[in-house]
Amino acid sequence: MRKPLISGSRKGLRVVALPLVAAAVLLAGCGSGGTDKAATSDAAQAKPGSGESEAKDTSARVSVDPVDGAQGVAPGKPVTVTADSGTLASVRVVDAQNRAIEGTVAPDGRTWTSTTRTVPGAAYTVTATTRGKKGVETSATSRFGTLRADVVNKVTLRPANGGTFGVGQPVSVMFDYPVKDKAEVERNLKVTTTTNVEGSWGWTKDQSGKDRVDWRPREFWPSGTKITLNANLAGVASAPGAYFTRDYESTFTVGTNRVVEVDVPKHRLTVIEDGVAVKTIKMSAGSSEFPTRGGTHVILNKNAKETLDSTTVGLGDSYKLPDVPWVVHFTSSGTFFHSAAWNTANIGVANTSHGCVGMTVADAEWFYNRVQVGDPVVVKGSANTEATAPGNGFGNWQLSYDQWKAKSALAS
Repeated sequence: MRKPLISGSRKGLRVVALPLVAAAVLLAGCGSGGTDKAATSDAAQAKPGSGESEAKDTSARVSVDPVDGAQGVAPGKPVTVTADSGTLASVRVVDAQNRAIEGTVAPDGRTWTSTTRTVPGAAYTVTATTRGKKGVETSATSRFGTLRADVVNKVTLRPANGGTFGVGQPVSVMFDYPVKDKAEVERNLKVTTTTNVEGSWGWTKDQSGKDRVDWRPREFWPSGTKITLNANLAGVASAPGAYFTRDYESTFTVGTNRVVEVDVPKHRLTVIEDGVAVKTIKMSAGSSEFPTRGGTHVILNKNAKETLDSTTVGLGDSYKLPDVPWVVHFTSSGTFFHSAAWNTANIGVANTSHGCVGMTVADAEWFYNRVQVGDPVVVKGSANTEATAPGNGFGNWQLSYDQWKAKSALAS
């Protein structure tokens, strides 16, 4: 229940009459208390029509929620300040580090409501200035504290802020801890683009086992599109007792319209840019026992030199190849493009690998330098027709767009 703040001095409130000047609109808070007897007495003894009497008679009253002195307030709970008479001249809510909570004033000037959330374990100070019917301004201050989080959830964004990526790159948010209220989290994620692009969020489990939500367009991004993610998560609960304590932002640009097509039966891969084949490369894909994953994938990362170890991809001690040059990943489970100097006789002739796509050292170097993270990889003609999980790298494109949209927590 809101407690009214009446002009004059009150318990827990410091009230000051201000000169008649316009104040900047600030942010929200809470307050409460009892009437100052001395102030009431002074007002009663003042002569009718005197400046002091007029000021006290026209001071506005204000009520604030959460009330003054409240502790353990739920993070994210809206803060409201209401002038029960007169209007609000200014409202400001700040934490101990002087970080402000933003808000807006209703058209009638009587109610201010926060538009950003309070965060867990914070102490807030609310300062509200009201203007009475005859212009007298009164300032009141109150304080409240929010509940501490049992768990602080954090996120990993891909791409991280900045950079240029391929046309298949989704916007990805991975969470340190499980997300129970996926719908509420998704409501607070916003993707904006410089060109009109249709797309959808979809929830999945990352290969690491963590909750992840990705935004992918219906079709590959138009080249040159600038994409911005605003994750307005500060104060949002991801599960009982678990909260986010900050907002996140990431911006990236889409580069060349480049697609890598892997034709397994023909032992060839082709790099296509803006619809034109710029290079066809001989390769050796996965054997009949370990066929390369089919369908559409996305290039995840590149390493100029890497040790290929079968124990890291669930194949026991089948191989360990140190310092292999020009390695390009396109699944998290261990499907790569790489040079394969030990397999020269089979390159362009037979598919003999454990699922990777091997090339000569020279071709692998050219490929490494040409492609970028986010480029789509389309594997055709593979005996492995099982769809790769969306969370295995960026397997989002393994699903039709309608299937992907159904993975949104807000899907109707």
